[in-house]
Amino acid sequence: MQLIVILLTTVSVLTFLSGAIVFFGSTKKDRARSAWYFLAAIFATIWMASISFFLIASPSRINSIGWHVNWTFISAIILDIGFLGYGAWTKKRGKIVTLIFLLLGLIVSAAILINPGDLYSAVTLSPTGNTVTMNIAPLYFAYIGFFCLIVPAIIAVFFSQFLKTRSNRKRGGDFLTMSSFGLSSTLVMIFNLILPLFGNWSLIWIGPLSLAVTIISVYYTILRYKMLNLSSIWLRVFSYVIVIASLAIIYMVLFSIVFAALFRGSTPSTEVIVLNFIMILIFISLIPAMSSSLNYIKYLISGQKKTNEEQ
Repeated sequence: MQLIVILLTTVSVLTFLSGAIVFFGSTKKDRARSAWYFLAAIFATIWMASISFFLIASPSRINSIGWHVNWTFISAIILDIGFLGYGAWTKKRGKIVTLIFLLLGLIVSAAILINPGDLYSAVTLSPTGNTVTMNIAPLYFAYIGFFCLIVPAIIAVFFSQFLKTRSNRKRGGDFLTMSSFGLSSTLVMIFNLILPLFGNWSLIWIGPLSLAVTIISVYYTILRYKMLNLSSIWLRVFSYVIVIASLAIIYMVLFSIVFAALFRGSTPSTEVIVLNFIMILIFISLIPAMSSSLNYIKYLISGQKKTNEEQ
């Protein structure tokens, strides 16, 4: 569980950074779309943080856990609205659809905040696993229905753009965004909506991780396929930070798998995980310096060879 929480924390930071980079680095022409993307990144970060807290919450946190549970549901609503706005805001019809979903999302969110008991009846915190007892009531169907409407709408927006655009560059970006969002939405529906209905809350961390991959993939399309115009001096610096953290996440996953294989299913302690995470960050950060040093050594060696040949 420690590894999962660290991964969720890391990807939440990556998610927020990608949204901030796009928003503050975009030009005025694309500022509105970048704002919707930033909105999705902000509430995706809140969603991941709320789920992380819920997974590790002890019974002593029972008085404050309701706030995190409520925002787990609400942030999921708003982040999808942000995705829709990012894809649809360039067209007049898209703006109307986005505002309609924004209104619907705010209504459902307000209902959850005013009376969360209509959505779930109890939160159980125990050493064997934390769970939430859902109420099969009108608010629950409204919550599920919202996602059943907005997810196809988001995919349809990017699919429509994919069919209409003649630019291979933009087609590639729209296809990657559409496919990654469709895959992550499927995983979220399974592990964060369907399985919890049957009392299985132990795998809800899969949804946030898959969504983080989607957001970072969208960030990649913005950089690689220039879906938005970004102009910022510090853009490369932040992008380098994101690449470093992404490589660190991959390393931590591989480290956990190897550790479990060597020690027969046991998980590393928090201290071991944190130490490995710090060490891999330091190692990756030193790669550019190491590369420059190797190039300099090669330059000296080649220069020495030329001197010897001339002699």
